[in-house]
Parts: sequence; structure tokens; C-alpha cells
Amino acid sequence: MSSDIAITGLSAFTPFGVGVDALSLGLMAGRVGVEPVPNMPEVGAASIKDFDPLRYANVRGMRVYSRATQLEICAATLALADAKLSADTLDPLELGLVTASSFSHLETLIEYDRGLTTVGMQRTNPTLMPLALPSAPGAATGLSIVAKAFSITLNDGGASGLAALGLGARLLGAGRARVCVVAGAFTLFPELLLSASRAGQLASAERYRVLDRESTGLAFGEVGVALVLEPSEHALARGCAPLGFVQAEASRFAASPSDLAPALGRACEAALRRAQLSPEQVALACIGANGVAHVDEAHALALSRTFGAHAERIWITAPKASLGESFDPSGLLSSIVALSALRSHRAPPIARLEAARVPGLRYLLQPSELAAGAALLTATSFSGACSALVLAAPAGQ
Repeated sequence: MSSDIAITGLSAFTPFGVGVDALSLGLMAGRVGVEPVPNMPEVGAASIKDFDPLRYANVRGMRVYSRATQLEICAATLALADAKLSADTLDPLELGLVTASSFSHLETLIEYDRGLTTVGMQRTNPTLMPLALPSAPGAATGLSIVAKAFSITLNDGGASGLAALGLGARLLGAGRARVCVVAGAFTLFPELLLSASRAGQLASAERYRVLDRESTGLAFGEVGVALVLEPSEHALARGCAPLGFVQAEASRFAASPSDLAPALGRACEAALRRAQLSPEQVALACIGANGVAHVDEAHALALSRTFGAHAERIWITAPKASLGESFDPSGLLSSIVALSALRSHRAPPIARLEAARVPGLRYLLQPSELAAGAALLTATSFSGACSALVLAAPAGQ
């Protein structure tokens, strides 16, 4: 991919507020958005406050859509506006969409199933049935932004976001579209929180840590994120300066938890090789550690394997320490965090990290100056999917 695929638009809805600036300020301040869940004080989660979808995208059927679908539509709409693209300037046949979505439909599916079992088929809301399909959030987003070149949903848990960016870049490189929106969202709902809590997977708000020896489990976090990709020549031709570039993406699979670190390491090495970069050319690693012990260890050990003798020189950050686990869109969120750090030459710290579970790496404990170079991002799913992505800032930034 090299620098052929440019990032020209960004948007983010997070517990820190709306927009990339609100996200960056919250992370730089070391804030933690994880709070006790109402009626479940033993569980921590990060939620978006005061979200009104009609403020950002007034599309037909919005009130029927799930909260995750609403967030995804709003994020895609704002990202296109950030890229200075609109229906007046963009041919729908040249616009594509890749959605990272494994759980966005689940709340609707549960609601539909509850209706069938409690009031019966005749009294269940029939509009919920098509919205309960796994591809429904992406289809609704594609309809709202009128993306007719392609609309594809990737369902691979926490690895979906980085894989979606890689797929979008490859589709643009193949000439399938001139613009591609990559979007994803994750929201909280009672059934998910209750089931994960009963399984012993969740940490309290006070004890939630990432990469720390005291990590005790997950905390879910709501986000809605979107990025706009374009071939660089197309962006420059319309007078839009790229915000950054997708240089390469690689995926591998771990057949067992013990293989997670080696598989993720292989994905990192393949991504750097495709980007034609050596480890010493990486300035920042933005990783998907989430508070689960073996996952945190896998991300750290994969970096040790990839960077080798340079491991103590490259800054490492982990946005989930502040915002919780958001699964599919987490890789997209990390991409915005990494890109903001590369552009500003300032990297955000890992909130609450005191005693690293895996020593020998250069963890960010406070906001720090960042040298010029690329960013390596990592992501994994609980099913064993591993993704790595390389991003670069425009020359001179």
C-alpha cells in the first residue's frame, strides 16, 4: 500500500465527548472513562453520555435502529464531513463502506427474541427481524451515506477494526471505489453486562487495569468511530491534504490461547515487511491490551518478539486502559489515537499502569514527546484472530 491510501476524514464518539480533540485531550490527561454501572456497582464500564443521534444524522428510520447502529451512522456521517465530502460532491457509485461489526446487532436480536417468547409472533414488532441480522448495522449505515460501490461487514471481534481498514485500503487500491468509509460501533446493554459478569470476565471500575500485574478483567466501553480512506492522488486532486496513510495490514490466526503471542508477532512482522519498514523506523506501538491477563501478555510478548533489541526504544500506549474494551471498533479507535500522536508528536499514557505484567518494554506512563516514525497497531479477538496495521503521518509532520 505504501503511501497510496490516504486517511482524509476522522470521527469519534467516546465517553470523553464527540470528536478527535475530545478523545486526545482525555487520553493525554490520563483520564479513565470507566465508572460503576448503575444497578451493578461491582462492574465497571465506560458509556457515552447525552447521545442524541438526530443532532448528527437525521435519516429515515433512525429511531428504530439500535444505539450501536445509530452511533455508526453518525460516525460515518461526521467522518465524511471531516473529509469535506458530501452527497453533492460524491458519486454514490464511487463510495464504499466496510463495517467492523460482531455485536452491533445483538441488542436488537435479543429484543426480537424476547418478543417472540413473551408475546408471540403476532404481537412482536416485525421491523426488528431484518435489523437483528449481523449485517444489518452495516446495511443501515450504507443506506444512510448512500454507499453503492460496496458495503461489506467484517465479523471478527476485536480484530475486525484493523482488518476492516486493511480491506478498505486494498479495495481502493484495486479500483473498486474512489472513497471508502470504515466504521464501527459498540454499545452497552443489560444482557451483555449480566452474562459477562456472571462469567467472571468483568472488573470493577476501581480495579480496572490494563497491562498491569493487578489486572482483574475487562471493562466494556462504548464508542462509535469512522475513518475515510482515499487514494492519495484523488485526495490531492480535490485539494484535500491527507491526515495520514494506511501503509500495510496483516492478519494471522492463533489456534489456542498459548499461540496468541506468536501469531500476533507473526502478524506484526508481516505488516512491517509489507510496509517495507524495519523495527527501528517505528516510533509508537498502539496495542489492544484489555485487562485480560493472557491477552495483555500476548500483546506485550508479540512486541518483544517483533522489536527485538529495539523494544526498549519504542513507546507503547494502550487506549483501552482509559476507555475499556469496545471490540470491533477498538482498532479504528486506536488508529485515530495513533494518528493523532504521530501528527502532534505527543503520545498519551497508559492510565493507571503501575507494575507492568511484562517488563522490558517502553510503556508510556505520562504524556511524552514522540520522534518521527511510523505507528504499529495490534488487535486480537477471543476466537484467535490477530491483526497488525502500520500507519504513517504525512511527510513533514
